[in-house]
Amino acid sequence: MTTGISQQQFEMLNAVQIADFEVVEWQLYLDTHPNDLEALTKWREATKWAKHVRHEYEQQFGPLNMHSVPSKELLEAGWRWSQPPWPWQI
Repeated sequence: MTTGISQQQFEMLNAVQIADFEVVEWQLYLDTHPNDLEALTKWREATKWAKHVRHEYEQQFGPLNMHSVPSKELLEAGWRWSQPPWPWQI
C-alpha cells in the first residue's frame, strides 16, 4: 500500500474496483449472451452493489470522479482534482 491513505480507504477503493470490474465482466458476457436471464439478473445485482460501494466510499473520502460531484460543489472544490494522490498512486 502506498503511504498517504489509510488502510480503510485502500480497502474501500479496492472494493469499488472489484465491484466495477464485475459489472464490466457481466456486460461483456451479455454482449454475446443477450438472452441469458440469469446473467441479466447477476448484472443487475452487480450494478446495484457497485453503486452501493461507490456511495459508501464517496461518503467517507469524497468523489471518485467529476460525475459524482454536484455542479455547485464542483465549482467550489474543483481545484482539488489536481492535488495528489493521483489514482495510480493509491
